[in-house]
Amino acid sequence: MIDMTENDFGVLMRPVESDRDDADTHSSLEVSVFSNHMPDVDDSTHAQLMFLAYKMAAMVQFCEDNPDFDEALAEYTEDLLDDLGIKSEEPSTSSSIVGREGNVITLDFNTKCGGNG
Repeated sequence: MIDMTENDFGVLMRPVESDRDDADTHSSLEVSVFSNHMPDVDDSTHAQLMFLAYKMAAMVQFCEDNPDFDEALAEYTEDLLDDLGIKSEEPSTSSSIVGREGNVITLDFNTKCGGNG
């Protein structure tokens, strides 16, 4: 668990399992942007950090819309993980946005195994 402080900003990803029990079960991902209620930063810094968090959240859809960029970012990320000694697994790239509510984006990964494979 991460210790949160009043100055934390971030992007939260929450997997959402489908309630359906058939073979076409899909998993979704909700992507939210957050900051704590009373961060100890000035308004300008708060706005800049929130914009950066929104850019990070928008990257999910941007990569889907731009496959060449997605591939380049995936390679870059794999290299960073290798440099850190973290073994990465090949992620599924078949996702699409199926809903938006406020700062929450819901993605559909279109998997038959509920996102477990």
